[in-house]
Amino acid sequence: FGTPVHAPWALAINARLRERYGVDAQAMAADDGIVLRIPETDQDPPGAELIAFEPDEIEQLVTTEVGGSALFAARFRECAARALLLPRRDPGRRSPLWQQRQRSAQLLEVASRYPSFPIVLETVREVLQDVYDVPALIRVHRQIAERRIQLVDVATHRASPFAQSLLFGYVAA
Repeated sequence: FGTPVHAPWALAINARLRERYGVDAQAMAADDGIVLRIPETDQDPPGAELIAFEPDEIEQLVTTEVGGSALFAARFRECAARALLLPRRDPGRRSPLWQQRQRSAQLLEVASRYPSFPIVLETVREVLQDVYDVPALIRVHRQIAERRIQLVDVATHRASPFAQSLLFGYVAA
């Protein structure tokens, strides 16, 4: 479905794994799929129920998870700069990036206490609709719920040629 759909889906899967099993799966999303690292245990590995979400819950889960991400912080800095909320000490000179990040982090710390703050709302909108395609993710989960998309568990001894590129990208990351 592409990275705009896989990336928020990976966030939701990672949140579910953290909630149910107390592990960080270090999910990595790419255009071709999602790779999870699940620690070895004596229990059976999680199945397709791990990645299937109710269409109504997925948007809220992704919104909650994205709030603490580096992507959100970077987009917040851009939105705050566009709104002229990050003033410069000397208007004739550029501020160093580290200083912009520091001021932005301080502003985000205060603004995050107010979820209806316009720059926070714009950042959430930008991340969920411009960077990620959450409406498409919701459509995918509706199709899974309606059984128009079928989830199938498959156990193989080695990764398929399709999954090899995903694994290579995961190792490289």
